[in-house]
Amino acid sequence: MDQVTVSYQGKQVTASLSDGQTMSWHLTIAGTALTKLPATAVDTEEQVRERIISWLREHPEMLDRDQIVLGGG
Repeated sequence: MDQVTVSYQGKQVTASLSDGQTMSWHLTIAGTALTKLPATAVDTEEQVRERIISWLREHPEMLDRDQIVLGGG
């Protein structure tokens, strides 16, 4: 599994697995990078979905692409 998509409050959030120096899930919404979450080699799709939803609940402002500022402004 290299990718997981979650529908949350009418938005599609995609997590893509990256296995650089450290494995992580890179979250995007409509192609815009949001954040990365830690990954393990044994993550299940359900675990990744739960991690995404938990992060979104903690950061509800990130569902609005206008609030996303890349590069530190």
